[in-house]
Amino acid sequence: MDALELEIYKRYRNVIDPDWQSGSGLLGTEWNEPRRVRLGDLLDLYDAFCFDGYGTLYNRGSFVYEGALEWFSTLRAAGKQVRLVTNAASNVESVLAAEADARGFDFTAGETVSSGSLAASFFEQRSRTGNAIRELYYIGRPSGVAVLESFGVSAVENPECPVVAVSSATADESMFVHAVRILQKPGATLLVLNSDAWAPNIDGSRLPVSGALAERLRRESGCDDVHYFGKPFPAIFNKVKFSLPAGSRILMVGDTLGTDVMGARYAGIDSALVVGRNEPAAELKADERALGIVPDYYLEV
Repeated sequence: MDALELEIYKRYRNVIDPDWQSGSGLLGTEWNEPRRVRLGDLLDLYDAFCFDGYGTLYNRGSFVYEGALEWFSTLRAAGKQVRLVTNAASNVESVLAAEADARGFDFTAGETVSSGSLAASFFEQRSRTGNAIRELYYIGRPSGVAVLESFGVSAVENPECPVVAVSSATADESMFVHAVRILQKPGATLLVLNSDAWAPNIDGSRLPVSGALAERLRRESGCDDVHYFGKPFPAIFNKVKFSLPAGSRILMVGDTLGTDVMGARYAGIDSALVVGRNEPAAELKADERALGIVPDYYLEV
């Protein structure tokens, strides 16, 4: 794991659980070595299977990972509940579900939970408390502007109140500098709509994305009012739980130790990590030790 990436995921854990490094946090310090399993080994153990999207089932364009469609069809045939749980923040659930469907995964909008949708509750709460956000400086894909507008928020160059929202790593140097200037103003707020720090490419390489950009903005500006949306933070997992029948035995399947696995553990959900995509196999054990987090399973294709 890149050094900055590791620092970001440690920061996320500190936000969720400030006492974890002292040994008095919410999770215990002992764990079992994860089992190496195939999906069929887990069918009788869980009622609901939650999947990360990019890096786990598919990647950019029409790329689908080997075995992913077979996983999905097996679960559908077995009558299992399925959920797409994604940090993609530039589209609403219906669009994200349609994009997954075009790749062969027929998630419905009701089976899709995205970090972007969680911002709606945040903006509503701000309005109720008299601190409404009506404008912000936005860094992200153009489709995300419409998502913000559906929440009653406009993306502008110079917002009246100093608020910056990040949903993807699409900022050039001038945009970065402008965002830093906004965040250096008194009372500034940074909204990290997509907290993914690194993401895998189809060719196996990895690159920093929105969470890394947001962390650079935070450090450069000194902004201390930062709000994170999506995995590994609790709200997205609470929404997943609420969407499922009470008492469901839930498994989270993902490719990222610091978002999919960490978030699942804090939510009391079992997890399976697909190694070698967004978690380099050669660095796995060192990263697990550094973060103090391991999955319940390593899922093999």
